[in-house]
Amino acid sequence: MAALLLLATGGVASEGWWSLQPLAKVDLPSNGLAKHPIDAFVQQRLAKDGLTSSPPAEPRTLIRRLHFDLLGLSPSPETVAEFVGNPTDPAYHQLIDRLLASPRYGERWARHWLDVARYGESNGFEYNEPRRNAWPYRDWIIDSLNADMPYDEFARMQIAGDILRPGRKGAAAVGFLVAGTHNTVLGASPLMKNQARQDELGEIVGTVTQAFLGLTVQCARCHNHKTDPVSTEEYYSMAALFAGVWHGAQHGMHSVRVANPGAMRVHLRGSAASLGQEVPPAGVSALAGVNADFKLTSTASDAERRKAAADWITNPANPLFSRVIVNRIWHHHFGHGLVKEPSDFGTGGGRPSHPELLDWLAGWFQQNNYSLKSLHRLIVTSMTYRQSSASRPDALGRDRDNRLLWRFAPKRLEGEAVRDSLLLAAGMLNTQQSGPSYEDVKEIHFNAGRYYNPIEVKGPKFDRRTIYRFSPRGERDAILDTFDCPDPSTTAPTRAVTTTPLQALSLSNNVFVWRMAADLANRVRKEAGEAPPGQVRRAWRLSLGREPDEIERSQATAMIAKHGLPSLCRALFNSSEFVVIE
Repeated sequence: MAALLLLATGGVASEGWWSLQPLAKVDLPSNGLAKHPIDAFVQQRLAKDGLTSSPPAEPRTLIRRLHFDLLGLSPSPETVAEFVGNPTDPAYHQLIDRLLASPRYGERWARHWLDVARYGESNGFEYNEPRRNAWPYRDWIIDSLNADMPYDEFARMQIAGDILRPGRKGAAAVGFLVAGTHNTVLGASPLMKNQARQDELGEIVGTVTQAFLGLTVQCARCHNHKTDPVSTEEYYSMAALFAGVWHGAQHGMHSVRVANPGAMRVHLRGSAASLGQEVPPAGVSALAGVNADFKLTSTASDAERRKAAADWITNPANPLFSRVIVNRIWHHHFGHGLVKEPSDFGTGGGRPSHPELLDWLAGWFQQNNYSLKSLHRLIVTSMTYRQSSASRPDALGRDRDNRLLWRFAPKRLEGEAVRDSLLLAAGMLNTQQSGPSYEDVKEIHFNAGRYYNPIEVKGPKFDRRTIYRFSPRGERDAILDTFDCPDPSTTAPTRAVTTTPLQALSLSNNVFVWRMAADLANRVRKEAGEAPPGQVRRAWRLSLGREPDEIERSQATAMIAKHGLPSLCRALFNSSEFVVIE
């Protein structure tokens, strides 16, 4: 597609769009403003707008920020005290290495990836049957991240792991392809079944291309992409790559069932009733530097097709593969990416705020063996990451959204991190890893459908991290729902962040929160004794990671005398400081 595609906004998208071009060879800024490469780019950009970075964050603030970012859990009072007493660069680097080596790291960052992978434990649609054998994919993601599997291998395994490494691990990895919804109500006629099959292929193509390439290829299913250089023929060529992928079971888990892919024809206007020309399995030609012609025909096997897809996507010359993942990681550390839409590097995602930095990071990532842990370490050692979150009127007036990174923008915890933090503060977190999900819902059958109603459960097996929770589609949990956890029916590269009265009500009145407040109170009594002043100090350290000030001590002591220690613990859980990371 050589012609320009005009946008309603007056912009254009063509094969010359910035994200489709090869990675630029970027030299570090030679302005002498910073020692760290990230800081050099950021400070150079700030200087152009007459801005400067903010001063460093306080050690207590920084260690809490780092723990939640890398582990999704708060630091212990003892860890905070140790770092505050010695907030040196060597101590900070040692802390980073310790956190990246923790098994909690994989649990934290797997949750981010599972949002992209639209991982859920039921089929969705009318019947919404449970998928109690889907968890091996979740565990494979956690284990792979903890092992620091190179990201190119991480991607290849999820596209073709059953082919590259036959066996249980390979079958678990390709759970990615079939992690989405699955319509088991196909209708009686062949046409309805074919249409449902095309819907499923469209969902797979959309997830693969958005996750790894930041391209919304699925938007070209019924017509040429309205804003990006992807034709309908190219969409169906990509659908042909995955035409042998079906939902099924291998090695006792929900995984890919392989069938003969056969020939693929263009479906005019997306309809299975109106077929056009036959197309070969192939990629998208607009990506500069990689050949989209895989030299495959309609007789190519599923293995040949998916191996070709994996090689094309992870090719070092592919301009999107590294750009997209370094932007995803950046997004989760800073609250927004250098490109605002992590899964759309077409015109819908706009242009990067720091294009030179993005390409430098992508090139650095390739040169460092696609190591995600190394990328985390690079980002969190920068002064850009370590700066204060305090607002500054001068900078706020010029850059209200902090796109130029003149401070570290405060972030609210996700629902899973809120629940996990409640368990950790109360001393009730069960750190058991892997295995089948714990269930805090009751499966109800109505006609042929399934519904999953939340139920109150108690016991250590239910106090595991939330990533190990059974997560059927369409089911809602009070705390997770009010703190914007997405339904797994669709991919969620970014999460909504709302502020509603229901959040305060959940942290005040939810039965689970009441139980955690009572458990925290019991822990405080054991560790601080029966004297209210000591209880107040310990409750603050365990929940907020700091000492209470004089006014807080006075008010909290009075509250204990009047309403009891559990009420104070519940008030601490309901404070904005508990759920906001600065």
